[in-house]
Amino acid sequence: MVLTYMEVHLYYTLPMLGLLSWLSKPYYTSNDSLKFKFLTLIAFTTASVWDNYIVYHNAWSYCPTCVTAVIGYIPLEEYMFFIIMTLLTVAFTNLIMRWHLHSFFIKPETPILQSILVRFIPITGLLITAYKAWYLAVPGKSLFYGSCILWYACPVLALLWFGAGEYMLRRPLAVFVSIALPTLFLCWVDVVAIGAGTWDISLATSTGKFVVPHLPVEEFMFFALINTVLVFGTCAIDRTMAILHLFRKKNPYQSKYQQTEKTFLHQIVEMTWAFCLPDQALNTETFKDLSVSWDILRKASKSFYTASAVFPGDIRQELGVLYAFCRATDDLCDDESVSVNERKKQLKLTSQFVSDLFSQKVSAPSAISWEIYSDQLPASCISAFKSFTCLRHVLEVEAIKELLNGYKWDLERRSVLNQDDLRQYSACVASSVGEMCTRIILAHSDKFYTQQETQWIIQRAREMGLVLQYTNIARDIVTDSKKLGRCYLPHDWLSENDIVMIQNGYAREIGEEKLLLLSHRLIQQADELMLIANKGIEKLPSHCQGGVRAACNVYASIGAKLKLHKQQYPSRAHVSNLKRIKIALFSVYNLYNAPTTIKQNRQEKM
Repeated sequence: MVLTYMEVHLYYTLPMLGLLSWLSKPYYTSNDSLKFKFLTLIAFTTASVWDNYIVYHNAWSYCPTCVTAVIGYIPLEEYMFFIIMTLLTVAFTNLIMRWHLHSFFIKPETPILQSILVRFIPITGLLITAYKAWYLAVPGKSLFYGSCILWYACPVLALLWFGAGEYMLRRPLAVFVSIALPTLFLCWVDVVAIGAGTWDISLATSTGKFVVPHLPVEEFMFFALINTVLVFGTCAIDRTMAILHLFRKKNPYQSKYQQTEKTFLHQIVEMTWAFCLPDQALNTETFKDLSVSWDILRKASKSFYTASAVFPGDIRQELGVLYAFCRATDDLCDDESVSVNERKKQLKLTSQFVSDLFSQKVSAPSAISWEIYSDQLPASCISAFKSFTCLRHVLEVEAIKELLNGYKWDLERRSVLNQDDLRQYSACVASSVGEMCTRIILAHSDKFYTQQETQWIIQRAREMGLVLQYTNIARDIVTDSKKLGRCYLPHDWLSENDIVMIQNGYAREIGEEKLLLLSHRLIQQADELMLIANKGIEKLPSHCQGGVRAACNVYASIGAKLKLHKQQYPSRAHVSNLKRIKIALFSVYNLYNAPTTIKQNRQEKM
């Protein structure tokens, strides 16, 4: 059966592109838009000229009755193919590359000699290959088609290797998969089309060797090399944007819209600068501090670490930095090996750091004098503080001070006497974090939010903070009792004996039935709050809704796990890694149905 060229697109390439577009939609950002537009423009303009040249010299031909129209020497559908292939490969590469922060593959500590060798030996080889291929590309000869492919692709690969070669070598599996799978798919489409007579490769201008029946070696080489160009281009942009995200100067007194109002020429110059910079020209301490912050996140919260993977890279990085700051300061206050007076001094020093930071006009570690802090705080805490300075232009100081007030509450061992105290304490340690997370997300939005809209969204985020903190308290009644001698449950829910037992590390002694009743009561309140808080997610930027939904659902699943226990209160309700990943991915595509615990509770009471 003869296939028209348009049918090849309708039956094969467009459905695959549609699937990848659907999979990519929750993650789509302005950086992705830049990749698609820039790479498609370059691919379309260069390939159009190149393809017209080789068709003019009879390297390949098409069935005249199988095309819609011909522009120049090639069919309209061939021009479509340039665009579809670019979008398909870039979309797939984005999906493969996005699970790790791009900045982790930039290594300023790499020896300069190593970088020179890694950069310039492949570049030299590629340019020599292109030079020789140019002279071997004689029309009508058997090496013409293959040589044309090499002189077309190799110089571009050399340029991209200059900007991102080392970066790509540090993530070889992701790069290989990104190249290999689109290449295999397009080779399969090519086999189908050649077999159906849609187009044909001339034996006069090719070697006549086949990888498999109907797939000339030149066609395989074309798809492999062009996909390599597209993957290299995607990686080069990822590295460039990661550098700009870390080192672009930010003015906290400008709105995000003022900061992004740059001329196209300025953006090109800025990106060219970052593209050309070797790793060694970047500040090593910035990457070390970021790595320490990320280690804090990875070790301290598996739920947040898992859920954060579905956020866009720049937002994920900043959320991780925020979490590391919160965790590092929390650990200062919880470290029982240090005296209470010393911890109070450290908390005061942390408050001084926040004041120092927000009195500065720039968002950079260099704005702070670190000597006083380095002498009195752990090294990991200093790294978290240094990374945190990049959020100066995004956050409001009141929310950070509110968080520190929560730590002060713990240090003073203030009791949670009633429901109001529970809400106030939870607002300090969790709602404040929810507000800061939301400000980070909104700062990366292309959408304009009025002050009223922003405050409404932040209020929903603060309510979500209550949800997560109530869940946390419900899960850790026994753990907080044993490790901290703390009771975060409202005292008016408990008898005097219950309070004494919990504060002395014997929470189990109040009985399994009562522990379950208390935890379920908290989870019930969390579920009711979540019904309201969830409405705020729909107002967030589309590329972050899935990530927020995933983070909240992953954590809320702990509450659902607690609700399943009817006989014995678990020491610490745990959701498996596989379950967390499943919840996160399903939440991103809005396919996750959270357990309807409120409805179940009402049915049980009936």
